[in-house]
Amino acid sequence: METNQQLDTDLLFKAFYQYLLDAIISKNEFENHKNSQDSLKAKLPNSIAEVENLQVSIGKSLEDYKSNTVSGLFEETEKEIKNFIGVSLEKFKRKLSDDFKTKIAELEGSVSAAKTNSIKNIQAFLSMDFLKIVDSNIYVKWINGVYDAAVRYTAESAIEYDFSLNSRSSDLFKESLRFGFLEKGVRIPINSVSNWAGKDAQVDYEKIDKFYMASSSINKGNLFVEFADPDSNAKVTFVMSRGKENSFLSIEYKDDNHTVDVTGIPALNNMLEIDKIQVPLDRIYGTLKEIESNKTKLVRLVVDGIDILSSGSFRTLAVKIVEIEKEPLKNYIRQMFQSENKEKITIENLKQKLKLAGEFGRQVADILEVNPL
Repeated sequence: METNQQLDTDLLFKAFYQYLLDAIISKNEFENHKNSQDSLKAKLPNSIAEVENLQVSIGKSLEDYKSNTVSGLFEETEKEIKNFIGVSLEKFKRKLSDDFKTKIAELEGSVSAAKTNSIKNIQAFLSMDFLKIVDSNIYVKWINGVYDAAVRYTAESAIEYDFSLNSRSSDLFKESLRFGFLEKGVRIPINSVSNWAGKDAQVDYEKIDKFYMASSSINKGNLFVEFADPDSNAKVTFVMSRGKENSFLSIEYKDDNHTVDVTGIPALNNMLEIDKIQVPLDRIYGTLKEIESNKTKLVRLVVDGIDILSSGSFRTLAVKIVEIEKEPLKNYIRQMFQSENKEKITIENLKQKLKLAGEFGRQVADILEVNPL
């Protein structure tokens, strides 16, 4: 029976073979189609100019002939020929231009498809979580009537990437989340005034049932949640820090008139209904972790400060990933040389794919010691 480690290595190699190499092959196809397209775009004005030069050349030949014959007899014929040639060549220029534009448009589809394939393959590889994550931040924000959700990862070797998340995969985030839906009747103490008789302080409360979740995030294991009053500028911000055994909660209330550190003022902190607040926050925390697995699209990818998605520098990323994972990949490839299992990818399959990857394939072959190609 294969160990979990062996299964992980199998998945890593398949992801490298199927997604990482395919991303580079698609990148090569993109560049080839783009170069062909650019060549056609550059050639079109030259081809039109050649037709115009042909018209000038024919006109000069007619002029030369006229100068060597009885010009008066040829003038009318010259005009007829020039008019005919002018109309015919204009028609030819339109046909020539349309032909170029058709070929350029056909290549545009291939350029777009190759670019999309590169991004989708990189997206598929990153979604499989092979890279060691140094830091992550899951965040949700209420925007234009929906919860916009995303996760940002900082991985080893200065690789950063963001995925948009399907917030509607959770019932909790399908519509505006009111605190009263999580727990009814919760009040936040926002002010404390001692009376003249020195008796118990008078505490003012803000009931937050109608407050809706404006944003929430998990960063470095800590939960940040902001609930806002839909009818005013009042907001309550909860920060829940998780220790090994206990959770630590801080609450801030803010409106147009003042900002109150609720948990920082003993008279207010002592009046908090902690249990009625803690359970809803735990539920939000769990839901954020739950939607993290519902990734929908790679929206940001940066390596060493280079924006990979806009620059298309997929080879930079791929080489870095191969360098990071080279030891398990090399070990897997060594096993391939010894394997006779025809259902698995063979070393010849790998070599053929590396050849399709061009210069990058040769670079990877050197890193993984797959020689000769």
